[in-house]
Amino acid sequence: MVNQIEIKDLTKRFGKHLVLDNVNLVIPQQKIYGIIGESGSGKTTLLKTIVGFWRTDKGKISFEGRTLDKDSKFIRQIVGFATQDNCVYPKLTVTENLEYFGSLSNVPRATLKSNIDKVLKFVELDFAKNELSKNLSGGMQRRLDIACALIHNPRVLILDEPTEDLDPLLRRDIMKLIRKINADSTTVIITSHLLHETEELCDEIAILHQGKVIKSGSPDQLRDSFSKEEEIHLRLGSKKYTAISNRLKKHKKKVSSVKVVDGKLVVHARNAEPVLIEILRMVEHSRDKLIEVDVRKASLGEVFESLVKKSG
Repeated sequence: MVNQIEIKDLTKRFGKHLVLDNVNLVIPQQKIYGIIGESGSGKTTLLKTIVGFWRTDKGKISFEGRTLDKDSKFIRQIVGFATQDNCVYPKLTVTENLEYFGSLSNVPRATLKSNIDKVLKFVELDFAKNELSKNLSGGMQRRLDIACALIHNPRVLILDEPTEDLDPLLRRDIMKLIRKINADSTTVIITSHLLHETEELCDEIAILHQGKVIKSGSPDQLRDSFSKEEEIHLRLGSKKYTAISNRLKKHKKKVSSVKVVDGKLVVHARNAEPVLIEILRMVEHSRDKLIEVDVRKASLGEVFESLVKKSG
C-alpha cells in the first residue's frame, strides 16, 4: 500500500524562532494517525504546514507520491482540514455553511446538494440543516466543522484538537465519528494532548517535543519501547497490601517493583500470569474483599513523560 503522506526533513521558522526541526513522518493510508505533544510543541504549525497554509523553510511533503510544492491544487482536492477553533459562520445555517465551504473547495454545483445531504446524514446533523450554527450545541458545532471539511469527499481528513473543550460524553461522540470517517476509507490525522484518548483511538502515534519527533509507532510499539513488563493493578476492600507486598518483593526474578498508588497495589512483572495467580491465592487466603484486578502495559502517558524527560 502506498503511503498517504511522507514528510522528510521538514523545518519551519518564524523569524529566529525554530518551530519545526527536521521532522520526518510516514503516514500510511486509511489509518488514524495521532500527533501528540505539549502546548507549544509545534503540533498546529505542523498541520498547517502539511496542508500548505505555511511554506516550508526546508524539507519535502508529498501526498501519494506527489509533492506539495508542485501539486498543491491536487492536494487541496484530496485533503480536508478542521482547525482547533470552529471555522463555521454563526449567522449562516448549517446548510449555508456547507454550501459556502463546498464552493471554496470547488465542488460542482450539480453535485453539491447531494454531497450536503450525504455529509449531514453521515455526521448526524440532517435534522438541524436549517438551524443557524450559532444555535447549535458545542458538540454539534464541532460536527458541523468536521462536515465542512468533508464536503468535497477528501481522502485525508486533518483535525486539530477535535475534542478540545468538550465534555467527556461529547468527546466520546466525536471519537465515534472519527472512527466512522476512517471506516469510510479516509485517512485521519489528529493532534491532541489527551493521551488516553489518543492511545484508544489511533493506529499510529508520533510524539512531538520542542519541534522534533522524538518517537513514533503503534501504541504497542511505543509502550514496548518504554518497558516490556506488564502491570498488575489490584484493589482490595481493606486497602491493606503490606503482607502481599512483602511476599512479592522476595521474588526478585519474577517481580521488578511493588508499590501502592491511589489505594491500589501496582506490581511490575515480565510475565504477569504466574504472579497474578499467586496474588489471587494470597487474597483468597486472607479473606479480604477483591474490588478490582487487571493486567495492562505501561500507559501512553508514562511513555510520553519518560521520553520527554530523556529528550530534555
